[in-house]
Amino acid sequence: MYVFYLQHYVQMETRLRFLIHLLCLIAVTFLVVLPVFSFKLKFSIYYPLWPRNKVLKQTEMRKENDDRLKEAETYLSQVRTKQSRFGEPSGPVDLVICIITVSRNRHVFDSYEPKYLTQVVSRFSYLLENAGKLRYSYHLSVCDVDDDPQSYREAQKLSRTFDVFHRFPIRNSSRPFNRPYRTIDDTLEKEKQDYIFCGEEALKRNASNVFLVEDDALPHDDVISVVEYILQNYIKSNFGSVTRKQEVAYFKFYHPDRLLGYISLEAERLPELVSISVLLATAMTSLYLKLRPKAVSYKTLVWIGFLIYSSLLFIFIGRQTFIELRRISRNLYQVTPAPSCCTPAMLYTKNGFIKISEHLKSVRCKNRYGKDTALDEFRTKSGLIARMVQPNLFTHIGMYSSLRDQVLDPFIV
Repeated sequence: MYVFYLQHYVQMETRLRFLIHLLCLIAVTFLVVLPVFSFKLKFSIYYPLWPRNKVLKQTEMRKENDDRLKEAETYLSQVRTKQSRFGEPSGPVDLVICIITVSRNRHVFDSYEPKYLTQVVSRFSYLLENAGKLRYSYHLSVCDVDDDPQSYREAQKLSRTFDVFHRFPIRNSSRPFNRPYRTIDDTLEKEKQDYIFCGEEALKRNASNVFLVEDDALPHDDVISVVEYILQNYIKSNFGSVTRKQEVAYFKFYHPDRLLGYISLEAERLPELVSISVLLATAMTSLYLKLRPKAVSYKTLVWIGFLIYSSLLFIFIGRQTFIELRRISRNLYQVTPAPSCCTPAMLYTKNGFIKISEHLKSVRCKNRYGKDTALDEFRTKSGLIARMVQPNLFTHIGMYSSLRDQVLDPFIV
C-alpha cells in the first residue's frame, strides 16, 4: 500500500512539475517574448495595445506613396512609344486587366496628389513586361469613370501610352465643369454603374476573362505568376470538363487583411489552426519527452498542454503573418470559398461577369447596400461558385477615398 501511494505521489509530482513548466513557458512567451518581438506585427494581438499616432502614420504613408510614385514615373518615362501590348488588342485575349479609375482629392482636403493610378498602371506594365514566357495572352487597359475626363490629367497623360477608355465624353468646352452633387446613395449607385460599364467594355476587347482592379489596389510581384496558375488550373480546365453550374464565376485576389485572421466564420480557418497547432504540439511533445523521459507516462497531458500553447501562439501572432509563408511558391497559394465584402481586385470569367452584370443592372445600390453586397446576394441565391486566393496579391494604398470623399484612418487602409 505504501508503494502504491508513493508511486501515485511521484506521478502527481511529475505532472505538477510539467504544469509548472508549461505555465512558465506561457508566461515568458506571452508576457515577455511576444510583446517585445511582435508589437510591430500589424496583425498581432499586441499591435493595438501600443500608442498610435494617426498624423505620424499618415506622414509615413505619404512618404511611402511618394517613393512608389517616383519609381513608377521613372519607369513610365522609359516607355516612350505605344507598344503593341499596350494598344488595343488585335485578336482574342485570354485576360484583359482593366483598372477602374476616378480622380481623387481635387484639392478638397489638401494639395496632395496621391496618383494611385500611375503607380498601379506602372506596376502592372512592369510585371507583364518582365514576366518572361507567358502561357496566356494579356491586355492592360484603363477605364476612366470620372465625370469630367478632360480635367483628369493623370489619366489623360497615361492615355498617350496605354489603352484608356472613358465612360463619360470628353468636353470640348474650356468652361469649368460643375461636378454634380451626389448623396452616398447616388455615389454607390454610380460606382455600381461604373463597374458594369468597365467590365462590359473590357469584354468587348475580345476577352475570355476580365480582371477588374480598382486604381488604389497595388499588385504584388507574384500576381501574374499566380494568375497564370489560376487560369491553367481553375478556369481554362473548367470549360468542357464540368457542367455550367460548376464553373467558377470569379476569383477574389484581395480581401481586407483585418478579416483574414483565425477568429472567423470562414470554414477553412479553424481546421487550418488545428492542423498547424497539432504539428507544433507534436514536435514540442517529442522534444520534451527526450528531455524528460519520465513524462512518457502522462504524454497525453503533455501533448494537450502544448496543443493549447501552440493554438494561443498562432492566434496571438496572427494568421495574416503566417500565411505570408505561402508566397514561397505559387503552388502554395490557398484557394478557398470567397467570403462577402470588397471588390478591389476580381477576376471574372466571361460567363460569370455577364450573369453578374445582368443582376447588378436589376438592383439599385444605396447606403449599406453596395455592389459587393448585391454581388454576394446574387451569388448565394444563384449558386454561382466564387473563390478567393490567399494571401492577398494586392495592397490597398487608397488613403484618399474616392467613395466617401475623405481621408481614411491610416490604420485601417
